Amino acid sequence: MSSLIEFAQTAESIAATSKRTTKALLLGEYFNKLVDEDLITGARFFAGYIFPLRDQRTINIGGAALLTAITTIANIEKSKYQERLVKLGDPGDVAFEVLSDNLKSSELASTLSLGNLFSKLEQLAGVSGTKSKTSLVTELLRIATPLEAKYIVKLLAGDLRIGLKEGAVEDALARLFKVPVAKVQWVNMLTGDIGETAILARHHRLEQAKMRLFHPIKFMLASPADDLTEVTKQMPQGFAVEDKYDGIRAQVHIGGGKRQDSLHGTVINDCRVALFSRTLDEITWTFTDLIEPLAQLISDDTDNGLILDGEIVPIRGAKILPFQELQKRLGRKQVKQELIEEVPVAFIAYDILYANNSVLIEEPLKERRTILDSLRLDTEKVKRGLHKQFDDISGLDAEFAAARARGNEGLMVKDLNSTYKPGRRGKEWLKIKRAIATLDVVITAAEVGTGKRARFLSDYTFAVRQSETEPTLLNIGKAYSGLTDAEVTEISNWCRAHTIQELEHGRVCIVEPKLVLEVTFDRVQPSSRHNSGFALRFPRILRIRTDKPVEEIDTLETVQSLAETTHVNEINVPPNLEAAQEIFKNIISNLDKNQHIVIMHDSDADGVTAGVILQKILQRTGFVQVTRIIPDRERNAWAPSNRDKIKATAPDYLFVLDLGCQSEPVIPGIPTCFIDHHRPEGTPPNSTLITAYTWAPIPNTSLIVYSLCTAITDATDLDWIAAIGTISDLGEKAPFEMLAVTKTKYTAKYLKEATTLINASRRAADYNPEISAKVLLTHNSPRDIVNSTTPEVEQLRSAREQVKVEMEKARKAAPTFAGLVALIRINSPCQIHPLIAQSWRTRLPKYIVIVANEGYLPGKVNFSARTDSGINILDFLRNVGLPEGEGSYGHGHDFASGGSLPITRFYELLSKLGFDPPQPPLISGE
Repeated sequence: MSSLIEFAQTAESIAATSKRTTKALLLGEYFNKLVDEDLITGARFFAGYIFPLRDQRTINIGGAALLTAITTIANIEKSKYQERLVKLGDPGDVAFEVLSDNLKSSELASTLSLGNLFSKLEQLAGVSGTKSKTSLVTELLRIATPLEAKYIVKLLAGDLRIGLKEGAVEDALARLFKVPVAKVQWVNMLTGDIGETAILARHHRLEQAKMRLFHPIKFMLASPADDLTEVTKQMPQGFAVEDKYDGIRAQVHIGGGKRQDSLHGTVINDCRVALFSRTLDEITWTFTDLIEPLAQLISDDTDNGLILDGEIVPIRGAKILPFQELQKRLGRKQVKQELIEEVPVAFIAYDILYANNSVLIEEPLKERRTILDSLRLDTEKVKRGLHKQFDDISGLDAEFAAARARGNEGLMVKDLNSTYKPGRRGKEWLKIKRAIATLDVVITAAEVGTGKRARFLSDYTFAVRQSETEPTLLNIGKAYSGLTDAEVTEISNWCRAHTIQELEHGRVCIVEPKLVLEVTFDRVQPSSRHNSGFALRFPRILRIRTDKPVEEIDTLETVQSLAETTHVNEINVPPNLEAAQEIFKNIISNLDKNQHIVIMHDSDADGVTAGVILQKILQRTGFVQVTRIIPDRERNAWAPSNRDKIKATAPDYLFVLDLGCQSEPVIPGIPTCFIDHHRPEGTPPNSTLITAYTWAPIPNTSLIVYSLCTAITDATDLDWIAAIGTISDLGEKAPFEMLAVTKTKYTAKYLKEATTLINASRRAADYNPEISAKVLLTHNSPRDIVNSTTPEVEQLRSAREQVKVEMEKARKAAPTFAGLVALIRINSPCQIHPLIAQSWRTRLPKYIVIVANEGYLPGKVNFSARTDSGINILDFLRNVGLPEGEGSYGHGHDFASGGSLPITRFYELLSKLGFDPPQPPLISGE
């Protein structure tokens, strides 16, 4: 059997040459030495695969597991690995470097064969759990030489990075066995296995290959057309026009339901269905609602299969929804029924690659379309794409406008005689999108790129100015395309020279905001990712504007004006209290007193007092159905559990207090008023936002609600309740006249003690803030609460004592430092992390203090971030670059924020901040 070291040495030789022909010849020489079994494995490995495309098994090993395995064997700090990874850009290269420095590794003899390695990788694919996988990888690397380990890690990471792709392997097989490369490509497409193709080529049996379903075929791609004259040039005899849908490209395989566990897809009613993305990943389980409708496209004849090319779009009725709706369903391992109902989808088919036991990719488009039109593609979930034929371009402007009006991106123009060319981009298919405008922006951060740009800062986050008179920069997008290699080098060098802060060991750099770019894009849409409240869809850099100073870049007002009204609801912020009171009075006057009004408010003292005040005032003014709801420990109105609470009450109108505001509706179709003082991240349709975020000074939510209520009725007897919320959120010295008056009226001592009691119920391990609300509703003053002996107040006292004990433990935890962040780790069932963070912020005034609590919610780390440094925490956390995923963080105040993340995501956040991720459990406060 062939040794793994021979494979690695061949890979080194291939990597050393830049000539494709030489690479193919070297690969052919290696293949010629292999027995059949090793030829199958070697061909797959060099193509970058471990298993054939038809095989649903995956290794599913993450970068964190590789990091742990490599650093364990090399006996080095993880920070050194991360530092070298930034410099080298490839985990395999890092493994070779650090293991070569390890005397034990360098003295190892090569013992692994290709067969041994494949068996161990099969074993790795068969186990679940990060711990078990990490253990297996560690043991595998422990018996490998540094060079072998280099290519094992590259295989596990999914890319050999030696300038060799599957096409080069096909070329090598064609040269070695003296057959046309087109024939090898055809058979590889039919079988979905480059290893099997290699064996068929060796034994001159390529003609025996038959089409196998349930492996993804590479998609044919389109070229962008700058203008319509290119259509005339490329297709003078006429063409087909289709809508360019704003969804995700998908390939559907439908066939007989023979039970083979290794196949992609799922079986329903004796029919197997599989869906693949344009990256050739299986996405069947993301769109389970499409499985049965797709299965109905074929008869009971198990030999009759289909392969369809098309688009999955979010759709309700006949209306295609914005792409951002579909994003809610992407990247999830499991999509809950609630989300399936909230974001319905359909598959729109516009091409067919296999039908009636025949491969159709060499048939012209007009013939493929005729076959497609014969299928039953007219249901709610499976539709036929629009397809019109034109002789010239005279009608395309109107057709483009119609496509945009239907909610689509633009047009696809296709040559009617074009064959389907998997993985190829040519001029037979053209896409016409038309960017809506350009913006002048400034770079605020730069990130190391991938591939050939892995050593350059090539991914740029950029911002606009808040207004012509306000120079505050608001991030609005991130782009990496459009520049030449020379321009990337130029900007990368500039960013390195103007870096003011490094994150993730230099992978991300916060830079001086001085370099201006001109960017184009397809659409402006609401986004909570950026502090502007908007994001650019498909941004592309047009040029570097060295001629333009930062003072002349575009403003948020320009961005808002570009936002399409069908997709964007602008954030309208009341400029002062008087304007906010007018908005509030209009809302109340337009509500029917018999409507069911629901109030969801935060669980802290500020949120609870705001909710109680609004409830009392609404009841006082004649509303007969008022329900208050407090969220669970997630404290997120958009969390499914909290949405369920609201839905169960069947509201006619919803108030959301002190929980932020995002562009996504809390309950679609229910008119909502958000009252808040945090940074807004958008306003949903059919909603009103009353925020004091731009006021000076910024009041807390209970003070805002109290002030709004005074505009519709006398609320002076509730001033003490608003004062408790104010002291809790802003402190005893908050600069508001109402607070000074109430301190004189009720005494500061009683207000302060009542505040600690009201806050205790949500901080204690037994989370029950409704007790605090009940106490506020049944007592008449802070003195009344402090002197009370009711069971509810006694519960608050008990909760306060529990919190006090936990605070004493947690105060013993010491901070560790990385860059601008001071990290304190605690493990407590109580919500004390905000208190600990607050206590450290003045002791560490130059740092952002992050207190992480693993004991508060099972499986999650809840953390609070506070600072007196003047650094905007929201911007800081957004610029860290943590990919989207489960959990929430980076909302709230400019200098007080936090979040709740699954443990693994929080560790990833720590890594990006420059810390070595801890091993569970976190250090206890004891």
